[in-house]
Amino acid sequence: MPRPRLLVVAVAVLIGLGAARTAAAHIVALPTYIPSKGSEAIILEVPNERADPMTSFVVNVPSGIEIEHVHPAEGWSESVEGSTARWTGGSLPARKQVDFRLTLKADAEPGAVALDAEQLYDDGGVVTWPVSITITPPAQSPSQNTALAGVVGLIGLLVVAAVVMLSRRRRVA
Repeated sequence: MPRPRLLVVAVAVLIGLGAARTAAAHIVALPTYIPSKGSEAIILEVPNERADPMTSFVVNVPSGIEIEHVHPAEGWSESVEGSTARWTGGSLPARKQVDFRLTLKADAEPGAVALDAEQLYDDGGVVTWPVSITITPPAQSPSQNTALAGVVGLIGLLVVAAVVMLSRRRRVA
């Protein structure tokens, strides 16, 4: 009977890992940094938490950050004017997520900055979010693979723990 219990634990862990991502339920930037005096393509993961479809998305960048390029998103029209990037003409249903991408250049000193993001709706509703970005020193940009390595390491530890538990239970039985 230890196998069903192990299966329940494994499923619970996997659900927990998936829920942690959806529980964030706010706009997230990936990666979360831009090297000072450098550029970085940033993906903004945008969830729609309202019952109505989101019809526009706007990002305003602070001084010291420049929008180099606004990338297309399927079903949306993109534009840039000064420090504002805009995606219009699409429709994001309730409880769904879309990724918008833009390339930013940092001319600011290292430290934390916030992008101002706005989700717009046909009924005139606007949901505003600060999106945190860290400006890193030019020569010390962190690896983009750090988060992936952490997740892979955690999964590896869970697999090892499951194998150890199974081997101990077999010896006892």
